[in-house]
Amino acid sequence: MSKISNALNMYFLLQVKDIVKVEEIAEKLEVTPRMVKKYKQDLEMAGIYIGSKLGRDGGYYLENKRSLEGIHLAMEELSTLKMATEAIKSGKYHYSSKFEIMASKILSIHEPTDNIYYHNKVLRKSDETLAKEKIVWIDINLAVNRNKKVKITYKSLKKKGLEIKERLVNPYGIFDYKGATYFFGYCESAKGIRFFKLSRIITYEILKEKFNEKIPFDFEEVLEKSFGIYNDELIELKLKIYYPMSEIVKEKQIAKNQRITVMDENTIYFQAKIKGYTEIKTWIMSMGSSVEVLEPLKLKEDVFEEINKIASLYK
Repeated sequence: MSKISNALNMYFLLQVKDIVKVEEIAEKLEVTPRMVKKYKQDLEMAGIYIGSKLGRDGGYYLENKRSLEGIHLAMEELSTLKMATEAIKSGKYHYSSKFEIMASKILSIHEPTDNIYYHNKVLRKSDETLAKEKIVWIDINLAVNRNKKVKITYKSLKKKGLEIKERLVNPYGIFDYKGATYFFGYCESAKGIRFFKLSRIITYEILKEKFNEKIPFDFEEVLEKSFGIYNDELIELKLKIYYPMSEIVKEKQIAKNQRITVMDENTIYFQAKIKGYTEIKTWIMSMGSSVEVLEPLKLKEDVFEEINKIASLYK
């Protein structure tokens, strides 16, 4: 759940109880006590003052209980909340229903703003997958916050077929990609940073053993240099792209360092240094006869091999 959502849920909890222990708040929000103290600071910066009482019966309490009208939101902030709500409603996310309830509480006490018309098209997960992922997500998130090691039995899709292995991982974070949820961290079995799709975890165990140091890894920087989420070898990609895909590609930023040269009204020359070989090949195949691979040679050969396999299926 987001930092804002957790802070507001902490506020709602303190609204209905006279005093709440920090550990109880942390347990309900599924975060660490340290994060609860950070939410307290954030709420106080917004004008919601929280007192604390020491001792056995101590904890946090609201100094002045009041309604959400105390949170003054600008029209742009309300529109932003509406936009986020519509985006979350469009797909199946782990806490979408709770987010909608929270957003409606805030929006109901403010002056009405213009409606937001927005739909976020994503591949929807089955209810069974979503329910399974939610349980795993909660436990892995706790392990991330508490620096606890995770032992998983994981199903990988390899070229030769399915591979099922037990792995010991130091979890660093969780992210969504193309409608699927992953966690990433240092895999002690593979001796490097790896990404794990939650739906492919067969069994898992949060260990009592903690990891102290994180291997330096800039998640945003990795994604910036990759076509998708694969952090493999950097390749020099050169393509000749024809209409109509030439117009579609001109509208997108495939890579930060991409260069597009217009050859004529129907053709562009595309260049980029980029990672993510497997997904690049899939993207190229999706463009069909509207693209020609110039470099690297290996990619050209792999695409040609894939085309022959497809052709043999239709003979």
